[in-house]
Amino acid sequence: MTPLSTFGASAARIRGLMIVMKFGGSSLATPRRLETVARLVLAARKRRRVVVVVSAFQGVTNDLLTLARMAESGDPALWPSFRRLARRHTTALSAVAGAGRPGRSRLELVTRLEELRNALTGIHLLTDAHPRALDLVASFGERMSALILAAALGRGAFSVDTRELIVTDDQFTRAAVLFEPTNERLVSHFRRLMARSKQALPVVTGFIAATLDGRTTTIGRNGSDYTASIVGAALSATSIEIWTDVDGILSADPRVVAGAFVVPRVSYEEAMEMSYFGANVLHPAAILPAVRAGIPLVVRNTLRPGAPGTRIASGPEPDPRVAKGITSIGGMTLLTLRGAGLVGVPGVAHRLFGALASREVNVILISQASSEHTICFAVAETDAPRARLAIAAGFHREMTEGLVSLEESGDRTIVAIVGDGMRGTPGVSGRVFDSLGRHGVSINAIAQGASERNISFVVDRRQASLAVNVVHEAFFGTTRKLAIAVLGVGNIGKALLTQLRSQRSDLLARGFDIRVVAVANSRRLLFNADGLPLARWPDDLAAATTVMSPDELIRRLATVSVPDRAIIDCTASEMLVASYADFLNADCHLVTPNKKANVLPPDAYDNLMNLVAKRRKRFLFEANVGAGLPVISTLHDLVASGDTVERIEGILSGTLSSLFNRMNGNTRFSDLVLSARDEGLTEPDPRDDLSGQDVARKLLILARQLGRRLALNKIPVESLVPAALRKGPFRESFFVKLARHDEAMSRRWSAAHRRGRVLRYVGTLDSRGARAGLVEFPESHPFAHARGSDNVIVFTTARYATTPLVIQGPGAGADVTAMGVFSDVLKLMHSLPS
Repeated sequence: MTPLSTFGASAARIRGLMIVMKFGGSSLATPRRLETVARLVLAARKRRRVVVVVSAFQGVTNDLLTLARMAESGDPALWPSFRRLARRHTTALSAVAGAGRPGRSRLELVTRLEELRNALTGIHLLTDAHPRALDLVASFGERMSALILAAALGRGAFSVDTRELIVTDDQFTRAAVLFEPTNERLVSHFRRLMARSKQALPVVTGFIAATLDGRTTTIGRNGSDYTASIVGAALSATSIEIWTDVDGILSADPRVVAGAFVVPRVSYEEAMEMSYFGANVLHPAAILPAVRAGIPLVVRNTLRPGAPGTRIASGPEPDPRVAKGITSIGGMTLLTLRGAGLVGVPGVAHRLFGALASREVNVILISQASSEHTICFAVAETDAPRARLAIAAGFHREMTEGLVSLEESGDRTIVAIVGDGMRGTPGVSGRVFDSLGRHGVSINAIAQGASERNISFVVDRRQASLAVNVVHEAFFGTTRKLAIAVLGVGNIGKALLTQLRSQRSDLLARGFDIRVVAVANSRRLLFNADGLPLARWPDDLAAATTVMSPDELIRRLATVSVPDRAIIDCTASEMLVASYADFLNADCHLVTPNKKANVLPPDAYDNLMNLVAKRRKRFLFEANVGAGLPVISTLHDLVASGDTVERIEGILSGTLSSLFNRMNGNTRFSDLVLSARDEGLTEPDPRDDLSGQDVARKLLILARQLGRRLALNKIPVESLVPAALRKGPFRESFFVKLARHDEAMSRRWSAAHRRGRVLRYVGTLDSRGARAGLVEFPESHPFAHARGSDNVIVFTTARYATTPLVIQGPGAGADVTAMGVFSDVLKLMHSLPS
């Protein structure tokens, strides 16, 4: 076969300002779309010569092949279906044909429909839809669409049947083009045509061709792109325009990656790699003739002709991006030939792939371990049965003797990262696999070509969308994105949602895109994968019909395109904490003011922390201690900087802080508790605050940050609830009964006051352990200066030994607690890769 490049001299005789414009798919779906195409072509013809290539109307090729199968089986619905297809084309012709054309064009269309009827009748009589017959039937789609578009274009336009110009072998349904006779015919035909009329506007049928003896063939599905490239290369066109329904070649499938964008320019090699690995804009073979002839291709949008599209051409162009696109192919099966019988045996790969070729199995990806112990490869699921048979025959002896075995993993997807800029750029593979590892994506096989232009890997189909989004974000993300689910819409949850809504614009300006995709209470779940409108979430949640459950939330979050997701637990629920492991395994970070997880029994806590580390997720809980105060982060910073924490003392309960700040010797302690309850400063059952258990929980959380293995029940706590009042349900009579013990509390306060001291409820953590209770402090101590519901935390460390580090501020309240949660969300955002 003569290379295409040898025909440059003859083609040069008709070189000029000529473009080939190819239209197909939804561009030819309706009469209105046909009129749009006609306007585009006529506008282009004002500037230069134009050759138009068309595919069949949208869906027609499938319809035609269905008719052929119906004819073969004698399906009684054949002729009604045929009439519907005929009516679609005659209606389109009537709608778009110009004056003076409908009669002549209609006669030609009726003739072609009659030919189609005869072909279907022949199949019906023979009860055999041979591939040759299928090609003949399929050819009518392009033959009719070219006729109708030519009628829409009007004067000078006429259809050209490529069966007279493009010559192939006789592999029906996937014929190979014979370029030598094809180029001779194309050059000869168009030279005569252009010499005859400058107004000639040929509309060429894509997809179809013929053998040397005139039998109709097709050159593969989506072969109209190929036809345009063949014609453009033969005629030395200045460019080949592929008009589709998208703005160009995208960085990823927009149905999978919401942030996919148009890539303005790619090289021939990049385009071929992207096409081969799943990008649907171009047929992979379509690029080859253009590459050999050095003709650029431009992918443009019929619906948005003003968009610049994507230019595919040779030669490097400065581009800061090392990758151009993330593509994927689903429906794969991964086969692994494994065994000691492969080690050191020459010719194994040759035998394997020879056996596969003999069964016409197309291998998409190959990966072999350096130990030669395994060879794994990916094939289409439809090819897997033939692959198994080929290997069973080719390695019959080795498999019978147990020297080798074949393992099979179905339902796989190949993901590929493509870009010329990857060549020679260090760290590309690291960026890919680090991002996948952080999100828990399990990789089955990896392959990278010697050109370094493509890194491919195989994953389970269920993780394919996540993998594509993660890698796309790693290479193209300029805005850090986080999808969050807010669970619990009490005071803290409401305040957090208000803060997120009010800060949305400022966060976006800083490059932080925080999308609230879910809001839930204990009964209902409100969800939107693209983000909820926070202005009306209370009404929308009240109207939501989805029942809230962790499993349902996880299922919904799997549909979110943003790869980084976080659960914001604003509840006090132990049941929800029991689902933290499920959230982590579903690739979610955790942010919470809920202390229940951090005070789990030691083994359960260790298991949770180990899972956090294993899944490489963040677990943030600043609001567990001190509400909005930076207590946890300060402690982490002290430890991380190498300081030694010797003692932590703190007024850790905002409720108890308020009570003892108000004591003045004149107001009874029980009245102070009742007033605090009425002001919303206590839990509904004030015993929860007075027991001191909340302080103990916070001490345990601080101790665990220092690596100390403690259990909650091992922390001595002084309860301010008299022993007789600790059990049973809470009732309003509690305050009357508590008043009977006011004298004891009054005596403690008075004794401290006489000594010039103050009484404070304090938690202490030091080398002796942790404890909580009422303690007297001099008026010079930082605890004496607490006001209202202030928390005061004092860190004594090796560096802060003489003057301890003090953190003081409001330690209770929905707004400040929500602020602490918000600060954790921002910390999480800062930790995400940009």
